Amino acid sequence: MTTQQRQFGRAGFGITALGAVAASLVLAAPQASAWVGNLGVAGTDHKVGCTYKLTAAVEVDRLTSVKFTDNGVDIPGSPVSPSVLSGTVSIDWKPTTAGKHKLEARQLLISDSITVTVAEAGNTGSASCGGGLGDLFGSLS
Repeated sequence: MTTQQRQFGRAGFGITALGAVAASLVLAAPQASAWVGNLGVAGTDHKVGCTYKLTAAVEVDRLTSVKFTDNGVDIPGSPVSPSVLSGTVSIDWKPTTAGKHKLEARQLLISDSITVTVAEAGNTGSASCGGGLGDLFGSLS
């Protein structure tokens, strides 16, 4: 083996080792400092036909849009571009079916999800969504 072959062998080993270290840093980075995460939904006792705000934190990448889905289907208005000045991104969600809903916020290859149970709408129309006089004077009832 010539000196030149040994040098190329060492350089190749160094490049391979550097690539392995870089790959491990990339894979570990999302857990250390999440890009999109802390997905939450406003309200409680979620009902069909009512509108709720979904909010996710965007701590690292505030330039890439966030795609919101409900059971794998895009939520109308998605994807949403985060503000460079804000650490969160939000969208309105209006469930159309009762049952379990897996809500997901995805930014590039990073995602966060929660599962919410949605009940059938009440017989009182939009009053069953809250925001009526019952909520305004809730402490009196």
